[in-house]
Amino acid sequence: MDMISNLSDDLLLKILSELPTKDVVATAVLSKRWKFLWMMVHKLDFDDNFEYEDVVDGLPSNYERFLQFVDRVMVFHKAPVIKTLKFRVGRWCNTEEMAHWIRIGIVRCVRQLEISHFVEYYEEYDQQSIILPRSLYMFAKLEVLKLTNTIVLDVPTAVCLPSLKSLHLLYVEYKTDECHCRLLSGCPVLEELVVDISSNSSLPCFYVVMPSLERLSIRDTWVDDFASNVVINAPSLKYLNIVDTAGNDISCLSENMPKMAEANVNVSHEGPEMVMRSLTSVKRLSLCLSLSASMLQQHIVFYQLVHLELCVDALRWWELFTWMLESSPKLQVLKLIKVHLP
Repeated sequence: MDMISNLSDDLLLKILSELPTKDVVATAVLSKRWKFLWMMVHKLDFDDNFEYEDVVDGLPSNYERFLQFVDRVMVFHKAPVIKTLKFRVGRWCNTEEMAHWIRIGIVRCVRQLEISHFVEYYEEYDQQSIILPRSLYMFAKLEVLKLTNTIVLDVPTAVCLPSLKSLHLLYVEYKTDECHCRLLSGCPVLEELVVDISSNSSLPCFYVVMPSLERLSIRDTWVDDFASNVVINAPSLKYLNIVDTAGNDISCLSENMPKMAEANVNVSHEGPEMVMRSLTSVKRLSLCLSLSASMLQQHIVFYQLVHLELCVDALRWWELFTWMLESSPKLQVLKLIKVHLP
């Protein structure tokens, strides 16, 4: 303990920033120096653990303690800037509580906000989604936003996120069909977009029209009767990842993507022709799909491709294998892999 206490405050704060906030706050009892040190940590990480006691009336007592703990920490925390604010909460957390914490984070100039809301189905409880406060959509300092599970995006007409560079939308819900377009249109410098399509999402079309975007990942592994169209227009893309078992119609409107260096396309149906035409500049490519007969007749040359991975589980993979060899004059590395489609 003496060795640790001899470290500088800056180094101690870096160490503490890697711990859950409940453990960080617990260090306050170690000594007078540690009593207030936790208040300057730039990262707050809250997790209610989902271990609820039996409920007789109202909230379970351990969740009430979690609420009180978060409120106290948010009030007493003194760092001028919160670099990262993370919440991992369960079914008892509601919109009002989360909105209150987010507003405090906005006042404290939070740079990275992560919210995971995990709700399982219980007959005695209704699933309760979290709706984000509208003030979040006008927060100029936010650089990273990661949202997971039962979170509803009720996006206002005006969105202004001029600093947002990374956006993760994992199994979230959209209030209207236009919400995702409004959100993306308000992110002029967005570089990374990660989307996992939810089974609750019934969007007829998911549009990604972003000149600044460099990395894009779209996953839809829900097997149901509904499949969205996905339209991509992102001429600055350097990395593309598509995983689709839902049978989406995926279109790339930007056939010329000169900066594209790496791509992974994993679909359980015939490969999207427009996507393949957009990958001619890639250097690394991973494919798990089967091409249509008409596509195999097309003459497309992958001039820069040096590293290729092909999945041998896909239907008619041998035809794709032959076609890719004929279309890749600079190919140096070829890997045949056996994987199961998600």
